[in-house]
Amino acid sequence: MAIGTEKDSQKKMIGELLKAADRHIKSAEWTKALDEVGKALAIEPNNMYAMAYKDRINVSINEEKKKADDEKIKKLAEEKKAEVKPAEPPAEEKKPDPPKPEVPKQETKPTAPATPVKDDSTARVESLRQEFAATQAKLQREVAQLTMQLKESQALKEATEKNLNGQIIVLQQEVSAAKQNADKSDNKELEAVKKEFEALKAKQHKDIESAKEIARAEMLTQVAVLQKELEEAKKTAEGTSLQKQGEMILKNMFHKAWQDGSITNDERALMLLLKGAIEMTESKFGEMESASKNDAYINALRTVWSDGVVTPEESDFLTSLREKLSIPADEHFRLESQIRKEVKK
Repeated sequence: MAIGTEKDSQKKMIGELLKAADRHIKSAEWTKALDEVGKALAIEPNNMYAMAYKDRINVSINEEKKKADDEKIKKLAEEKKAEVKPAEPPAEEKKPDPPKPEVPKQETKPTAPATPVKDDSTARVESLRQEFAATQAKLQREVAQLTMQLKESQALKEATEKNLNGQIIVLQQEVSAAKQNADKSDNKELEAVKKEFEALKAKQHKDIESAKEIARAEMLTQVAVLQKELEEAKKTAEGTSLQKQGEMILKNMFHKAWQDGSITNDERALMLLLKGAIEMTESKFGEMESASKNDAYINALRTVWSDGVVTPEESDFLTSLREKLSIPADEHFRLESQIRKEVKK
């Protein structure tokens, strides 16, 4: 039980951490989200939900980084494009002509041609071309590097999706297997309940039959006792008729029968048998039965009030007996008042 409770507590803690990570993801706080996922994985390293969150965060980080790099490249290219423009060569300054040497009149010699001077604007343009070529090569290298990172990010995303899909499939298989096992277990339990019910039903039937046999035997015993009492009553009657003896026996039978608040069919059959033997009328039989109910209830009241206190259990017993004997409420209060007076004396 303690192990199950600890496992449930870990699942609850992991759920709270992943909820916090999800809130950080929505606000693009990737570092905080990774921290929460790391805490969850520290509790259960192979938790597939935490691993899926981690892959999702890494993919988002790579996509954000790629977007930032694309913006950076675009901005750098625009800056270089604005910077590198064909420079207009500066206007050539008009140099003063060099002084001409005085030529002797006697001899005329050809003068040497002037040496050409290299233009500074041409050197500047060449330098700018070289700088642009270097910048272009650097941009190409960065573009190639970003393309490689994009491919790696795409591969990571595909691998993550594949891993997640695999975990989902495994989870679905586990759920299906668990459901099948649960169905089998339920079927086994149902069969066991059915067998138990059938066994209980058979036992109850057996007990009923046994009780019937016992009741028949008791009835036969009571008949024998009754016959014996009648025989003895005939022999020992001193100035008392057989009918009076039968009435006394019938009254005792009523008294015993009403002690539990009801007369069984077997007991009533014996009473009717004795009633016929002593030729008692229906009205007298009914009067005796009604009087015996009151006597039984009075005896129960005397027993309950014998110690002067009525417990809740005893009160429930009196209520149940009163309902079985059909004793009216006013009769109950009258008899109870009478018994209480007797107890106080």
